Amino acid sequence: MTMWIPKLDLFPGPRYQALAAAIEAAVQAGELPPGAKLPPQRNLAWKLGVTVGTVSRGYMLAEQKGLLSGEVGRGTFVKTGANGNFSNDSSHAISLDGAEIPRLATPGVIELSRNEPTLPDYDEILRRSLQKLSQRRGLQNLLGYSQTLGDPAHRAAAAQWIARTGLEVAPEQIIATAGAQQALAVVITAMTMPNETMLVESLTYGGVHENAQQRPLKLEAVAMDDEGMRPDALAEAAKRTGSRLVLIQPTIHNPTTVMMSEERRADIVAVARKFDLTIIEDDVYGFLVRERPTPLAALAPERTVNITSASKCMAPGLRVGWIAAPLALIERFADALHAYAVNNPRLNQEIVRQWIEDGTAASLVERLRAESEARNAIAREAFDGLTLKSHPASLHCYLELPSPWRPNDFTNQALGQGVRIASCTSFVPDNRPNPPPWVRISLAPSPDRAEVVEGLRRLRCLIERGPEARRAVV
Repeated sequence: MTMWIPKLDLFPGPRYQALAAAIEAAVQAGELPPGAKLPPQRNLAWKLGVTVGTVSRGYMLAEQKGLLSGEVGRGTFVKTGANGNFSNDSSHAISLDGAEIPRLATPGVIELSRNEPTLPDYDEILRRSLQKLSQRRGLQNLLGYSQTLGDPAHRAAAAQWIARTGLEVAPEQIIATAGAQQALAVVITAMTMPNETMLVESLTYGGVHENAQQRPLKLEAVAMDDEGMRPDALAEAAKRTGSRLVLIQPTIHNPTTVMMSEERRADIVAVARKFDLTIIEDDVYGFLVRERPTPLAALAPERTVNITSASKCMAPGLRVGWIAAPLALIERFADALHAYAVNNPRLNQEIVRQWIEDGTAASLVERLRAESEARNAIAREAFDGLTLKSHPASLHCYLELPSPWRPNDFTNQALGQGVRIASCTSFVPDNRPNPPPWVRISLAPSPDRAEVVEGLRRLRCLIERGPEARRAVV
């Protein structure tokens, strides 16, 4: 058949979500019948003008919806019986009769691609929190609109929580958002004009690419080393491009797990001041580090916007994030946030405020730190003898593939063995033709360590079998 090319502009949301929605619409309309083969990811990425990582995430989301299946060595196909309508599918429905709310997962696949922290007793933690919340007066007020910047009590709790990282800010400097992804979109919209250039690390997480495409924004990759972004490379890029904005992940970089030293942070701040750069500090993993370096926002409060969230230190489904910024920027960000969402749900913000104030949040962080340490130790054992980058507080590790493995080939074959991971191509901002031979492996999505151990075992077996492996690992 002729190569199927969706029109992503017809669908809302980030490009990968629009792609998944386009696939669903095409399946419903019969444009993509059962058994139809979808275009190879790299070919479709080129046609759409997006990254391979965006197409990969779109296909993955469609697969999670039950629309697609990937076959090692053959490609991605529309599943037999897929129609894109899940209203009568009991595996996707939430029952109101006391039945269990299902975990959203692809049957038969060990999910090691999402940095999603989990603990075995989240069920009981949430139940206790909701019971406590139910005893409060005025619950109906949580169903009304909040203030655009967030309720004063929620912003005060956020300031208290952020202070744990070493960044002291007033509640008036905080904006409550629906997660760090929305926070980044708000900051980019408020701080740039379309087609401007933003400086980013030479590897940066996929959400940055999607936000840049929505604006649109040009991303200029800045070279890194074992401490993160290089100050000399930042100075050269700032001078050459005239960019006014740089995005940095100094604390547990995603995907490399690199930690920027105090000295390197000071050097980065010096360059930013010399070239009048505004720094966006992505600090979503900062809460998990026991003894962490000083945030960039504490070193250069006049020019740094700190973005963080509850997703990596409490629970991702809460969709609670925060922008901490100089007061001069707050109203500009408020206007951008109002255009995106008018405001954000008060209920989730209230749960997080309650967790911060009653100690639940601090307890979760301590437990997630311990779990991360244990799982990183498991990963180091599983990949002994290979080049692995990790950090005890990281929710992921970064593995170098031995020759002749290529990252996309390994990721595709790993899925064929029942393990989903992320290729480094999802983190490359400049579509370079020969991406480095690395993959990111998330260690936290499953509350069951045994499932993680099994996933790592399958990956190690696949590495040792080599690129021609086709049989399932047993």
